[in-house]
Amino acid sequence: MKRLLIVDDHPVFRKGLRQAFDELHEYDEIIEAGSGAEALAQLAKSIFTLAVVDINLPDLSGLDIVESRAGLPGAPPFFILTMSANASLARKAFRIGASGFASKNIGLGTLSLALRLVAAGEIYVEAEILRDILTVDVLKMSVRQDFVQQVEALTGRERAVLDALLEGLGAKEVAARLGVSLRTAENYQSTVYTKLGARTSVDLVRVALGAGLSLPGL
Repeated sequence: MKRLLIVDDHPVFRKGLRQAFDELHEYDEIIEAGSGAEALAQLAKSIFTLAVVDINLPDLSGLDIVESRAGLPGAPPFFILTMSANASLARKAFRIGASGFASKNIGLGTLSLALRLVAAGEIYVEAEILRDILTVDVLKMSVRQDFVQQVEALTGRERAVLDALLEGLGAKEVAARLGVSLRTAENYQSTVYTKLGARTSVDLVRVALGAGLSLPGL
């Protein structure tokens, strides 16, 4: 049974997110919590597939919730979804056990994909935040021939998908850009990750940089 916990003190945003995921039929049950205390109570009594947590709560920081529960038996992966999105907070979130980090400006299609990745054990960082997190050493990475060969092995359509992913586009946006169905876009996206030996968005960026590609905004 797939169960999602949404922790946010803004009722309109919280209920809007719940309604959106209800319509996508991705979870069997969605539980809401409007405070840190409510969230901890839910986490103590139930098993969740995933927890989406805001940072700014009326009683506790969402990061406090993550730090107190991440890694405990039965604890779900934690995805931080906040307006206070920056590289410093993202680093801290991952350091204390979060598995995903994004701003509330993220598109629903991208968020849906991101949550699926995190629920499957992957790490997700929103593209714009990831660019800020990348270190100078990574940005100055020498060109690696194996990465060049992997990128060159992509078909023209797959390369277009890679470029879109590096721009931070989600599957829905990729589908619109290429004029294909959402399912086809998701299949292309999966193929690109597989061909480049990437498991996460961080891996994808590393391969791209190592192949000598330029990232948008860098």
